[in-house]
Amino acid sequence: MNALLKHETAMAWETGVHCWKTFGPGKKMLASLFFKPNLFLINHFSLLLDQLLFSQLKDIHVERPVFITGHPRSGTTFLHRVLTQTGEFACFEFWHTLSPSLITRYALSPVERLLRKMGKSDILVKDSGHYTSLNSIEEEEFLLMGCYNSPLSMLFTSLAFGNNDYWDIFHFEKQPVSLKNETICYLKACFKRQIYYLERKQIIAKMPYAMLRYPSLLQAFPDAKFIYLIRSPHEVVPSYLSLIRAILDRYWKLDNLPLSIQKDVYNRVYQQSIKYYEWVERLEKTGILNPGQFLVLPYHQLKTDLTGVLKHILEFTGIHISDKLRNTISEQAARQNSYHREHQNMSLEDFGFSTDKMTQDFGFVTERYRYSEK
Repeated sequence: MNALLKHETAMAWETGVHCWKTFGPGKKMLASLFFKPNLFLINHFSLLLDQLLFSQLKDIHVERPVFITGHPRSGTTFLHRVLTQTGEFACFEFWHTLSPSLITRYALSPVERLLRKMGKSDILVKDSGHYTSLNSIEEEEFLLMGCYNSPLSMLFTSLAFGNNDYWDIFHFEKQPVSLKNETICYLKACFKRQIYYLERKQIIAKMPYAMLRYPSLLQAFPDAKFIYLIRSPHEVVPSYLSLIRAILDRYWKLDNLPLSIQKDVYNRVYQQSIKYYEWVERLEKTGILNPGQFLVLPYHQLKTDLTGVLKHILEFTGIHISDKLRNTISEQAARQNSYHREHQNMSLEDFGFSTDKMTQDFGFVTERYRYSEK
């Protein structure tokens, strides 16, 4: 894990530098410069201790994992939570992603229970567009964000406020082989520990940026299944920009940031979105997206035919679900037409973009899937 640990430490220092440059000296700067690097050391050391104290880990294999992927705000969270709501599969609560080591998790569990009992477990409120608490089922992407090897690291931390776009983090397959391999090994180690911890064999992971790592993930998990959700960029991009803005405002207070920095952040999100779809398009042209392992699922089907989507997914993945989950999803499907979101997205124009520009920049996506501008 030398390459990954070096990467984590270097990026933690960079977040500290950006904190200092943007906000001046303070707690967040000190946390990035001193606390986080030590936390990485503790995490990796704890993972090593896990292997000594939990000998059963060596006998655990990650078989037929299912990756729910797609550009953020394409319905990945909804589908993931639909499938995992009865606790039948190995998935992560938010606080699990912060403590992937079994040793640290058992040590921190009394703290987690206390916070839950005190009603202080909320991370993001519902009107942010992505309700998150310590105990909500969350995306496994956070495991890699925690070691600064996810595009989320470029948007949710103070890295967002610098001049560097960090395309080396975004373009995972272009990273040094040692860093790529250690990152995937780290992810697999986290999966194995979750299988042990929950006593559930089937991994269902929500990783929006799994597509950026598709060749490496396929090599590490040759029997994996990928469910790729696709939604019109005209809906996805303003929704994602709204979410990023809500998160940054909650943790960094946008009023404290110059408008020029805010504009740079929004432009980075916009450019990432273009690059995301371009990468998927490139994968499709190479022929690597085997229909036996890669399922394209249009977002509108989640809204109009949830029962049919479930049947299709079960046939595609070969996973089995309980009657309880099947009935719960059937009841949910009956309520879908009356669903109204609790948050309000901002418009493209609010972020300095126009519909005409989106039509031009994302035309290759809208034409392929026959999306309109609305």
